[in-house]
Amino acid sequence: MDEAIVLLHGSANGSFSWASVRAGLAERGLGSYAPDMLGYGRAPAPSDAYDLDEEMRHLAGQIDGKGIDRLHLVAHSLGSMYALHLRLALGARVTRLTLVDPVLVSVLRETGEDDGYAEMEAQYQRFMAAADDEAAARAFVNHWSGTGAWEAIGVKARAQVTGLAPRLRLEMLLTRSDITALSLLCALPPPTEILVGERTIEGPRGASRQLARAFGAKLTIVPGAAHMIPLTHPNAIVEAITR
Repeated sequence: MDEAIVLLHGSANGSFSWASVRAGLAERGLGSYAPDMLGYGRAPAPSDAYDLDEEMRHLAGQIDGKGIDRLHLVAHSLGSMYALHLRLALGARVTRLTLVDPVLVSVLRETGEDDGYAEMEAQYQRFMAAADDEAAARAFVNHWSGTGAWEAIGVKARAQVTGLAPRLRLEMLLTRSDITALSLLCALPPPTEILVGERTIEGPRGASRQLARAFGAKLTIVPGAAHMIPLTHPNAIVEAITR
């Protein structure tokens, strides 16, 4: 395979969140691959000692299993953190990066993005203090999609997110403890574009600003979009990938 488009999902989603993006790419004659991270979809559950290395082994194994050599890596939300570490693991095999409303607590902390970091820390505290998995899932959804979003997503989606609460705890612990330096994440960067929603919250805004500066990347504002750009504005991602 010459170059593949690989799509990494964000928290509480899964490979299904890329369905509209993949359809838009297919209309342009472009194939894509969207793996599930550990604990999502058909992927195995993470171990009790879950860490970045475990996820990198899983994702690299999925990519290698598809016979992918060179790839354009596209990631949404917390998937951007995994994407940047995967780029370090795969090296020059990653020929392009597209990050969509990226979430990287380590970048916010290191670069003094205090408002964004405080926002992420408040979310962490609410989630961890929740009385049960459903309450934690409600706090998570309302944080990222706005007050009232939990009721709006429907019974089936609420059950799915609640079922993912143990995995979300692992993600939050991992992201909160990550101290990887930005200088390492952006070393020898491939061509990179960052998309950020016009109406997104401060965490992704701050991460986007700092990553764009460090990567020398194009920063594109998606008009009208909040955080869930793959679901609400898939065409903006398709356009970025195919530019």
